[in-house]
Amino acid sequence: MTGVLDVGNGVSDLKAHARHRMTCVEGTLGSGKSALLAEMARQAQASGFAVRLATASAVERDLPFGVVEQLFPGKLDDFDLVRDVHQVLRFATRYLRALAAQQPVFIGVDNVDQADEQSVRWLTFVHHRMVDLPVSMILTAGPVRSGLVNELVGPPARIRLRGLELAGCARMIGPAPAEYVTACRDATDGNPYLLRELLAAREPMTAAGIDAAASTVATSLVPRLRWYGEDVLAIAKAVALIDGISIPLAAAVAGLDVERGVAAAAKLAELGFVAAEPLAITYPIAAKALLHTITSPERETAHGRAAEFLHSRGEPAGEHLLASGPVGQQWAVDALRDAARREQSPDRAARYLRRLLREPLPANGLRAEIVGQLGQLETHLDPDAAFESLTQASGHIADPVDEARLTLTLAYEIAERQDRGRAVTALDTAAQAVADKDPDLGHSLRLYASRLILEESCVDAELAPRLARLRAEPDMSAKNALFLDALLAFRDCMRGEDPSRASALIRAVPSSLVDGAVGDIIDRAAFTHIVIALMIADELEAALELCDAAFAVTASRDVPVAAAQVHSLRAHICLRLGRLADAAAAGGAALEIFDQLKLGRQRVVTLAVTALCSTWAEMGDPQRGLDLLAAHRLDGAVPAARRFDRVLYHRGIVRARLGDHGGALLDLLECGKRLVKRGVVNPGGTAWRSHAAEEYLALGRPMDALRLVEEEVVLARRWGRPRALGNALRVAGIAAQEQGAELLAESVQVLNDSPARLQLARSLLGWGAYLPPADRRPVYRRAYDLAKSCGAVPVMTTAANELRAAGGRRSRQDSCSLTDQEMCVASMAVRGRTNREIAAELYVTQRAVEQHLTKVYRKLRIAGRAQLAAALRGHWPGGDP
Repeated sequence: MTGVLDVGNGVSDLKAHARHRMTCVEGTLGSGKSALLAEMARQAQASGFAVRLATASAVERDLPFGVVEQLFPGKLDDFDLVRDVHQVLRFATRYLRALAAQQPVFIGVDNVDQADEQSVRWLTFVHHRMVDLPVSMILTAGPVRSGLVNELVGPPARIRLRGLELAGCARMIGPAPAEYVTACRDATDGNPYLLRELLAAREPMTAAGIDAAASTVATSLVPRLRWYGEDVLAIAKAVALIDGISIPLAAAVAGLDVERGVAAAAKLAELGFVAAEPLAITYPIAAKALLHTITSPERETAHGRAAEFLHSRGEPAGEHLLASGPVGQQWAVDALRDAARREQSPDRAARYLRRLLREPLPANGLRAEIVGQLGQLETHLDPDAAFESLTQASGHIADPVDEARLTLTLAYEIAERQDRGRAVTALDTAAQAVADKDPDLGHSLRLYASRLILEESCVDAELAPRLARLRAEPDMSAKNALFLDALLAFRDCMRGEDPSRASALIRAVPSSLVDGAVGDIIDRAAFTHIVIALMIADELEAALELCDAAFAVTASRDVPVAAAQVHSLRAHICLRLGRLADAAAAGGAALEIFDQLKLGRQRVVTLAVTALCSTWAEMGDPQRGLDLLAAHRLDGAVPAARRFDRVLYHRGIVRARLGDHGGALLDLLECGKRLVKRGVVNPGGTAWRSHAAEEYLALGRPMDALRLVEEEVVLARRWGRPRALGNALRVAGIAAQEQGAELLAESVQVLNDSPARLQLARSLLGWGAYLPPADRRPVYRRAYDLAKSCGAVPVMTTAANELRAAGGRRSRQDSCSLTDQEMCVASMAVRGRTNREIAAELYVTQRAVEQHLTKVYRKLRIAGRAQLAAALRGHWPGGDP
């Protein structure tokens, strides 16, 4: 309660109010009403009161006497709460009187303005009849209430909570610079809830630290607003996105009709969350938190809706958008840029930009920015124009078979532009046209349409009947039959149902598939799905053999995109195998090709980027991964397309390694939300739950961690493959704390014979902590050897430290200890690797290797490599580097 019970917050005469029979605590969202009620209840109990508490909520408002049942649990079970209203009123009053005859009673009801009508009537009934009773009743409510609640709480004493003053904020924050306290007060307007969430982020006590805390605030704020309804959250996001917005425009941006927008805005105003029209978020930190949760597709959709709304109203765009000052001007540019990117009407977006340039603009650089945006738009439209020409050309082809083949080619390009519905429709139409003339081509078209649906959602209502009809086709070619098997195995892997179908593909893949995978659309799709299915099913060596064979084919042909895609798949396989140097090399080769081709953020590019990010994080350089994401514009909100799910997952891992646990948790939970919506639940593909659980643990929320990881353990057991199950058991064991030994032991057992070496090293580290001290050394030694063979410097260093603590040799020069990177480079040098070989294996420059070795020589006080082996014996456990 520190910082809430202060004079400036309207509670200076708390003891005086306690003498009244009823007190109402009023305040806006997050003002500390619940905390104050809890503190008063604690003080009442310490003073000998019998304390009865209840919390009302909108979701239970239709349950009669819901609050009364919370106050007196089990006492109303014999009543029909709908028909016996008067009997319940009298019984509950008699029961309260009986309690009060034994000792004073404290009744606390939180959010009484959300209570059911019958409970409010009872509280009113008691209020008018408790003059002779030793009962103190404390109610909390928002500033806007129903007439019935006003009748109840109108006459009694009130405590009106406001934002904390600087002194209250200072007490709540603790020791901190005065300017930081002032900045926190400005960011939260003294709102205790928002201030608490800001401090929970544990960011540096600077203005930048306050901004960085927005992601942590968002994890709590968004569910809290959603509790009042999706419309309320949608309007809040619209107001955060466009400051100083009108209610009709906010409703349009949120995708609501005006009536729903007015109701949602009224609720936000009632909560004290927005100011009166023009709407603006009351708390700056809340606005930043909401902006953090708005994805690029949501932002683009919102801006497009705003532009359409203004256009439909016939309002002068420039004048309207510039009316709200610099923020509105920047939003105007952002809105127009996003509108320009919408594939549905690029020409209209260009016209809108030109129209805005005719509006009177201030000389503040805005005109230059809009002109630059228009130039970018024209450049962006060139590929679309070429694509449209190809599409129009398809309408002039007389032969339906040739037209269908062109449709198959176009479908891939359309899908890359995220217009899957259009692609599926075109494929279905073409398949019908060639059903009699070329049945095999018809099968290919229908299979490819199923692939596009499956990649978007494996629980789409159309998918199962489509696949069933394809399986029933009697005369399908071997190529199409293999593609169908690949799709079925991929679907099973996504849903975590049966790994046997994926394992069976190993024997079914013909050698011709690899040749076709670099050119033929169907073979390329089948190859990709087979490799991914084998990866998820832990058939990693088989998947790697396929990639190596395909790479040999690409090396002899001029097919750079196919070669880069094979490199990307190989990088992910090597990452799962713990062959980090090979993963870095393959990912780097893929990215070099993509950068030369300037493919932006297409699907194959994100495949390479994500592999490299996680690989570098495992090797001890997560900042490099974050820089790579930023270079490809993947460090902020990302679109809702399927390929960006993996971006969120791997970015979450990178942020976790950097210690940004709040940001990592947001990425992982958003990834999980998207995957679950698509029906993808298998942790063998994306273990977002266990990674998110580790972030919950880092943030001090063990119950949330346990809930997530227990769900992953169940799913992993159903899947039955060692990598997913071993990883889930490891995190479950850590989350279970004292009860985790058995889970960690099982994790080690499951992973013992699997190819997941790095996961085994982590499980060994966790398990070792539960062993008797005498038994820990061989376990830590094995963990160290595994991590060292993988090139996982952070895990290797942790294992080395645990091994020393368990009885290994310590460094002779603790004050001159080597960094993780220095120890890794030095150990490779001792094993005879040249600087060039070390650089290639760690995917760094030779200059970086030389710098690391120079620092090692200086710290160990030696002249060069000849003395390195002897010097390192004192720095590595067991005496050998």
